[in-house]
Amino acid sequence: MDERTVDTHIDALVDEGVLDYDEASDEVWTTDDFEQNRHVYYDTYLDVDEEEFHRSVADAFDLPSTEAAADRVDRLDVSREEFATYLTLYARLDGYDTGELAEMAGIVVEVGPDSPVPDAVAELDDDSYADFLAEHDRAVVTVWKRGCAPCEGMKSDLDEILAAFPDDAAVGGLDGEQCPDFSRTHEVNAAPAVVFFADGDRLDVVTGRTSPDPLAERVADLYGDD
Repeated sequence: MDERTVDTHIDALVDEGVLDYDEASDEVWTTDDFEQNRHVYYDTYLDVDEEEFHRSVADAFDLPSTEAAADRVDRLDVSREEFATYLTLYARLDGYDTGELAEMAGIVVEVGPDSPVPDAVAELDDDSYADFLAEHDRAVVTVWKRGCAPCEGMKSDLDEILAAFPDDAAVGGLDGEQCPDFSRTHEVNAAPAVVFFADGDRLDVVTGRTSPDPLAERVADLYGDD
């Protein structure tokens, strides 16, 4: 897309309540209302297998087969996040054609909301977590989600929670909705979650809001008292 088209789409997305714009800083971000809608599609599509994903793409774009959908996904490098965003826009906006909505979806994905990962931990994603685990003998990966009351509650205890982890453990965090590969591979089905690793192997997954004391007890069980 050229710059003029991007600016036109951004103006439309702001008018439609999808994006907010701050003129002083020239920054844009997704609105909370839009994110609440998008979470529904994230929950449905971010963790589906390849066949179901391609079938859904075929249905949404009136393609003749899942093979045709797979070809389009590969050719255009369509992510599940972009597809979920497209469906959210399709359900929310009127008067735009398929091409315009697809272009808008690409913009919205690039803009994105603020990350739910706390600043106190290293932010990871599906492209970086494997290297993070390989680089550290002991590692703890925390999983967060936007609009998640238990996550926000757990963040209020974050200093005590981090103190409960081994001194030699690297601590990372990721956005569970943006990282379906990690969630699928390591059997994380809720947020917040804490996943413990040693030598790259998963030792345990603790899901739901958890207080520092129970986490410290679990750490002692998994890693010993040293």
